[in-house]
Amino acid sequence: MTLEIPEFDMTKNPDGSLEARRKGGPASDPADVTGTTIRDLELRCPAARVVWSLTPDGRTK
Repeated sequence: MTLEIPEFDMTKNPDGSLEARRKGGPASDPADVTGTTIRDLELRCPAARVVWSLTPDGRTK
């Protein structure tokens, strides 16, 4: 089973934490969202989308 959150690429770190980055962004950028469970990411990723839409720094697409 693959867990997916729209607009995000997720990775699992060796310590078990999860990171989500906006799809299409450089992998070298820091994670947009971090959490300890998939539920953490499900709750935090929508907030990241709101920030992107309100921040005119080029991250909105």
